[in-house]
Amino acid sequence: MRLMKAATDLQEQAIEEVSKEIEDLLSHSVNGEAQEKQPPLTFIDGVYNGTMDDAFRILSGLQLLHTIILKPKRHITKRDRELFELNREQINACGFSFPFDLDDFAGRHLQNA
Repeated sequence: MRLMKAATDLQEQAIEEVSKEIEDLLSHSVNGEAQEKQPPLTFIDGVYNGTMDDAFRILSGLQLLHTIILKPKRHITKRDRELFELNREQINACGFSFPFDLDDFAGRHLQNA
């Protein structure tokens, strides 16, 4: 039997911080459809197990999504899109709601241009 360690408060706090940064980027997005989809990014009751492993996967996935979102649109590659989708699926599977597509953030880079 494998022992499951609980996620640390620090891990869950880091997840919340990255989530808030992503929500802030989304709020500055030009794409209005993304706003309509927007319940806040959050843990899914009954799916999130609160394990250290799940928290690590969620945090690392969110950090990668954040990095890709911050890239200028013209520099986003097919591989970036694949990584975004894979990590989005992983985050959702681990019990964290991330209902957005990369295109939901597409207008962000055009606002200040």
